[in-house]
Amino acid sequence: MLNTRSKVVAFILALGRRLAGLLCVLFGVSLITFTMTYFAPGDKASAIAHARYPDVQGFPPEILDGIREEFSLNEPFFVQFFQWLYRFIQGDFGNSFASNTPVWDIFVGNAAETLSLTATALVIGLFFAFALSSIAVWRPGSMFDRASVALASIGAAMPNYWLGLLLILLFAAHLNWLPAYGTGSPSHLVLPALTLAFWITASQTRLLRAFFLEAKAAPYIETLRLRGVSEAEIFWRHILRHASVPALTMIGLDIASLLEGTVIVELTFARGGIGSLLAGSVLSRDYPMVLFLVLFSALVYVFINSMIEILQEIMDPRVSIWSHQQSVPSGEARS
Repeated sequence: MLNTRSKVVAFILALGRRLAGLLCVLFGVSLITFTMTYFAPGDKASAIAHARYPDVQGFPPEILDGIREEFSLNEPFFVQFFQWLYRFIQGDFGNSFASNTPVWDIFVGNAAETLSLTATALVIGLFFAFALSSIAVWRPGSMFDRASVALASIGAAMPNYWLGLLLILLFAAHLNWLPAYGTGSPSHLVLPALTLAFWITASQTRLLRAFFLEAKAAPYIETLRLRGVSEAEIFWRHILRHASVPALTMIGLDIASLLEGTVIVELTFARGGIGSLLAGSVLSRDYPMVLFLVLFSALVYVFINSMIEILQEIMDPRVSIWSHQQSVPSGEARS
């Protein structure tokens, strides 16, 4: 009973440390991002005025003073920062400078496009990475194994925007099978998803192959063969389980990096989504939108890493979050 209670206490403490670390990361990201937007060159009031009225060339000082008063631009740096942070914590993410529309409404309208793109690319990329690495491990050094390694190396060295342009040139310009840009139908999703999926396949194929080969070379694998266990059972029950723990970490990093790749792909294919929204907000100096999207990206990155750690702890109890909290005396362990 005492041991169970100590485990619960250790788990709560570890969870509290993770939550505190998450809050510190988000606070640091928000402070750095706000600082960069605050000291960005140019007059914010003029940028807001031009975003709201793009056809107007010049603005009288009264209009600019009214905008500065509306957005508290005359306040000191830390006053502006903590005012924005207080509203942000309450769920008030502000209005876009360009359209005067709530940031959250604009974000929700674009999030579905990015989610569909990343989910499709992730499923396709991981499927082919697992298939290529699994088949290659059966015969290391074979032609298929060397071809898989070569394909992964080429994919790792190929920029997303260049691959996207090649796919547009082949399937849209020459063959006229698929649309080159835009959103609105499943056919518009094919080329962007393949562009991101190829990068995931290239990245994960090399890693999964290495993890599978390391697990296959473990001494207990040969013991299982001597006992008459089939190769299929050895792979699915032992090699795959042994390799899945380190593979989860790398898959989690690639999932978090998809946000970066999505920005390039959405711009290449002129798609709506979080990536193109972030790029457009930076160019138009829409600071409330930029701050929200940067914090959202940081939250997603930290959340994915935390989920991967939890999955690792479930699959491998040796990396349990409370294992370092408990030390068994050597004399008690020997007894």
